[in-house]
Amino acid sequence: MYAWIISSLTGMVRATAPILHHYGLVAIVAVLVAENLGIIFAPGESVIVAGGFLAAKGVLSIWMVIPAGIVASILGGYAAYALGNRYGPEKMLRYGRYLRITPAMLDRVHRFFQRFGAPVVTVGRFVIPLRQLQGYAAGAAAMGFVRFAVWSAVGAVLWVSVWGLGSWALAQQIPVHLA
Repeated sequence: MYAWIISSLTGMVRATAPILHHYGLVAIVAVLVAENLGIIFAPGESVIVAGGFLAAKGVLSIWMVIPAGIVASILGGYAAYALGNRYGPEKMLRYGRYLRITPAMLDRVHRFFQRFGAPVVTVGRFVIPLRQLQGYAAGAAAMGFVRFAVWSAVGAVLWVSVWGLGSWALAQQIPVHLA
């Protein structure tokens, strides 16, 4: 299992390290805002893992990577919420029939987010594609912005910290120099 984890992390770092080497924190912020705005193919975990790894090797500062990642994740989620709240319910009712979305389904989603929204938004940060879609779903379900904002921020802090600080701590143990 340890070999699989190292192999996966190595792949993530190799794929994103050249981009982070060149663009640094700007790339981290851009990718995380895009991913949290719902662009499913944005490599959020890869960027945070590579950022933590490069910070451990002295290329970036972990004290810049973690806050930048948290702020970018929060802002992307808030923007997705605003779009979901503004356009979600009416567009879903209008165009949802093409995807077999019914008013009853939307009502269930609305009740679900009213009841379980906080844990879904917090833990959902760790689940693809829920991380990319939760802002839209919470906004469309009228979860309430303050409640969403608090739990989304908590989830962002946990998600970025686990991946970023975890990869940083692991990379401290790997004798590779990238600078």
